[in-house]
Amino acid sequence: MSRPPPRDEQGAVILWSLGLLLMLFFAGGMALDLWRVLSQHGTLSGLAYQSAVAGAAEVVPSHLYQNRLVLDPSLAEQAARRFALDQPEWSSSMTMSVTADPTEIVVVLTDRVPLTLMASFTPKSALTVTVTARATATEFR
Repeated sequence: MSRPPPRDEQGAVILWSLGLLLMLFFAGGMALDLWRVLSQHGTLSGLAYQSAVAGAAEVVPSHLYQNRLVLDPSLAEQAARRFALDQPEWSSSMTMSVTADPTEIVVVLTDRVPLTLMASFTPKSALTVTVTARATATEFR
């Protein structure tokens, strides 16, 4: 035989369960937003690095005969842009900045990641993710 709970404790388990359920949904929403940002950062990092390497392959042929690796800045920038735009990861929301000089190429990619749960707590509905990749022409041995 079980006795009924005291009158002041009826429904306490339901309230605790609802509170824990709300905390679980909040933690899940935060994890989803964090996962989206980190995933996009990884995508942008890989794309920026590969684009910089593609640009760094554009060297001035006449300097090769003098055993010097000198980048052709205009060709390097074009190659980096062309490589990035040809990739399936490229989206129309991304922006790209490429600068090159005879020694180095720098690729900067930026994208906005929409927020799910955090959008209700912040005035911004998206986070901006920016990555930078640098590459130089290097002789592989």
